[in-house]
Amino acid sequence: MRLAPFTATVERGRLRFFASVIGLEDSEFTSLERARAAGHRDLPVPPTFLFGLELEHQQGESGPDGPRVDPSRVLHTEQSFTYHETAHAGDELVFSPVITDVYHRRAGTMEFVVRDTTVTRPDGTPVADLHQVILVRHEGGA
Repeated sequence: MRLAPFTATVERGRLRFFASVIGLEDSEFTSLERARAAGHRDLPVPPTFLFGLELEHQQGESGPDGPRVDPSRVLHTEQSFTYHETAHAGDELVFSPVITDVYHRRAGTMEFVVRDTTVTRPDGTPVADLHQVILVRHEGGA
């Protein structure tokens, strides 16, 4: 099931905050001077930052079977990333998510949703492929 694509702009301040929170302060991820010395045109995107942008967009989305999923019932069980090129502060990125599988365990009380997202530049140049599996807990089951 293809979901609606969305666009996000990478903001320098958010990159610095994210990098600081994950322990990358005083590096090319927070210092423009260090980023340029390392050959980047601006602050590079830390490895898991794209997942955070996608997760923000997911809040309020409908689940694969209809209504919005209660975040307190969701557990991320798997995620992986394949990077094709580095994104930087100021870049506009297009996220194109697809639900590639939905399956149930334990009499329907556990619903697993597999989501694969391609991240590109507006011209279609690949930036990254994101893969995640989430578990949605349901009471009672099917």
